[in-house]
Amino acid sequence: MAGEYEKAISIKDAIDGINNRDYLLPAIQRKFVWSSQQICVLFDSIMRGYPINTFMMWEIRSDQIKNEYKFYEFLKFYCQRFNEDNPYIKTSASFKDFKAIIDGQQRLTSLYIGLYSTYAYKQPRVWWPSTRDDSVLPPRKLYLDLMQPVNSEDDELLMYYNFRFLTEQQYQDSMLAPQKHHWFCLHRILELPQVEGDDHIRNKVVRPYLESVKLDKKEYAQDTLKQLYDVIRCQEIIHYFNETSQEIDHVLDIFIRTNSGGTKLDFSDLLMSIAVANWDGDFRKELEDLITHIHQNMDMGFYLERDWILKTCLMLTDADVRFKVKNFKAKEVARIQKEWNEIKDCIKATFLLIRRFGINPQSLTSKNAVIPICYFLYRKHIGDVLLYQQINNLAKCHDYRSTISQWFYMVLLKGAFGGQADAILTSMRIVIEENLAADAFPLPQIIDHYKATNKDLRFDEDYVDSLLEIQYGEGKCRALLHLLFPEMNPTEVFHIDHLHPKSMFEKASLKKQNFLQADSELFLFYSDERRWNSISNLHLLNHSQNISKNDRPLKDWAADKNVNLTARDFLVDGVSLEFTDFKAFYERRRSALKEKLKSRVFMSSALPVALEPEDSDEEIVEEKVL
Repeated sequence: MAGEYEKAISIKDAIDGINNRDYLLPAIQRKFVWSSQQICVLFDSIMRGYPINTFMMWEIRSDQIKNEYKFYEFLKFYCQRFNEDNPYIKTSASFKDFKAIIDGQQRLTSLYIGLYSTYAYKQPRVWWPSTRDDSVLPPRKLYLDLMQPVNSEDDELLMYYNFRFLTEQQYQDSMLAPQKHHWFCLHRILELPQVEGDDHIRNKVVRPYLESVKLDKKEYAQDTLKQLYDVIRCQEIIHYFNETSQEIDHVLDIFIRTNSGGTKLDFSDLLMSIAVANWDGDFRKELEDLITHIHQNMDMGFYLERDWILKTCLMLTDADVRFKVKNFKAKEVARIQKEWNEIKDCIKATFLLIRRFGINPQSLTSKNAVIPICYFLYRKHIGDVLLYQQINNLAKCHDYRSTISQWFYMVLLKGAFGGQADAILTSMRIVIEENLAADAFPLPQIIDHYKATNKDLRFDEDYVDSLLEIQYGEGKCRALLHLLFPEMNPTEVFHIDHLHPKSMFEKASLKKQNFLQADSELFLFYSDERRWNSISNLHLLNHSQNISKNDRPLKDWAADKNVNLTARDFLVDGVSLEFTDFKAFYERRRSALKEKLKSRVFMSSALPVALEPEDSDEEIVEEKVL
């Protein structure tokens, strides 16, 4: 190996190197992926003298490498989803020699964010904004409590020092109750004067600060601030190996071998970086522009991960869909780049189509299920025109949209893309390709291909019954209603609402109903949320219908001439819409929905094997309570 271990440096030296652009990131590096919790644990480890492993740097001296390869600066202001990408910096032969980080990007970025920058992440139970919004994703700085350590009995991570990412508002609120915590912002440690030696640190740095905040008598505060200053500014704990080879293949091999510890390096992250390195232009920007367009477009609103786009590129170019290095070498990437404009347009058209199917970002439980639709639209010609170019022309392609939507609702309801998605994508591509000459989406052929497998798309009686128990707010609710009522206008936005109002089933309201007081069994029926909150009491309403519905009794609302819905539309023709007849309404509608559902899917006498868990795109975030 052409390199050697260099003299260790301090964390402050490393931060200065990042600010001076002495350290950059090569295109083969992945995005920053550490959580705020991982950053806190890293700082706790440093404070306690634990090793943080060796770093590896690649010394760039070659004019050819500076000219031909892409490098990026460190991420300075992290915001989940909206600022996750490192800024590109153009290097050339005239650019100074620098070091590219081969192993240690996550740790160095974490140190930089903690000491110099901010970290913003989504709070639980808050919807993602369509654009960056500091009120929803507030920037947070890293603080250390100088009053007391963590109560180890309450801390699963076994941390000793209490590090927290706080918003400015949280910090200001904490100042109102200083007897419990004193939060010291880590940014301040780099602003303090540079001194050496324990006595000088205590006398010229620690004591003056603690006196100013009236903590100079507290021994824990003295020891903690002194230790923080020492490990950040004085101790040389950044140990690194400096690779001097200017051979890119050699360095890539090192990168693959060394990036296997800490937070697991997803292979897709590495392959994304290899694709970037082999792209003639700025592939990262191309991807981010596409992601932003689909996310912020009012007719779509879906958030795509780069992994999904890479997988779709492999699918559409008939490559092996598995994330393998061989699939992202120069030849393969060149084909993706050659077809990139068509691939982009097809992806956009596909998500517009999905939105017109009535599926919104919250009800799209599997983005992998979109990929076969994308493939069919990309490969299918109607005359001289590709199908994706006209699928959203509502004057044409009605039969294609109808059959594709039927298949799509079915796979969402069955969770068919859970488990090993690569296998089903590969096999489904074969089925679609074999039937491209047909004048329809090959739904019957797909159903037949997966019979008696763990991806069997047929429904049985028990599964149909279970679907009718789906409750308001569940992910599959919208897909089921659109499968049941395919005649909905694709240009309208539909809301899911209760037919008999939810408010009428509240216990206080039910107790006021005279007809229920003498019949305890009927009272229990009306009280059962599994009935009034299920599909049998839910319907898709357009915007004006939904506004007019509010909490109006079903009979009164349906009688409104502006609603244009009748008992027949609800599949309960001949049944009273009075609230007093909800039991009959529920039983009739459930029975009608069951028959209609069976007519919309492919049935079998019994499913032969257990189904895979559905593929979910739900984000997981953490939020600690102060």
